[in-house]
Amino acid sequence: MEGLGRWLRDIVPPVALIVAIDLVVTLVFFGLSAGPARIGTLRPLGTIPAKALELVLVGAAVGAAACVGARRLDFSSIGLAMAFVALLDIDHLPSFFGVDQPIRPAHSFAFLAVECVALGLTFRRRPELVLLAVASFFGHIAGDTGVFALFAPFSFDYSSIDAYKVPFGVIAVLFALAAGYLSRRARITTNLHNP
Repeated sequence: MEGLGRWLRDIVPPVALIVAIDLVVTLVFFGLSAGPARIGTLRPLGTIPAKALELVLVGAAVGAAACVGARRLDFSSIGLAMAFVALLDIDHLPSFFGVDQPIRPAHSFAFLAVECVALGLTFRRRPELVLLAVASFFGHIAGDTGVFALFAPFSFDYSSIDAYKVPFGVIAVLFALAAGYLSRRARITTNLHNP
């Protein structure tokens, strides 16, 4: 039971922070956007289960890459990556309630910057979380479809990222490997100081 408790302590606080940031960014971007930028709608309900499965699989792949970097099976990394990838879509919440909104507020570089700063400041002893969040962001974007305002709130110009899917996927893998490597180094250092 201690293993489950430790796993939950590893996962729940960062996930709660990501959800909070996602909701705040969605509200802020809603306030900053003009009416013409609010074209986001909810996908057809029949497509949501397939999309959710896709996000879980992308998250599992990001987590597996982190495990390769850590050189061990790390269920915390896998769980965090799956949650970070899937929860990026909480920014669809206003659309769920029928409110027109900017398309995918959490799918922007500004969101990524806020997420990285918040994780870095909140979890200073776990720098791999920032790298895993970057990997998850780029993994999610690489697997997504549609148009994005990647530079929102500075510009709500929407464009397709289809030409960047492969580079974004490569970035996701590299950051996941680096997150795993940092996790491994921290574990080795801890084991050296606490035999």
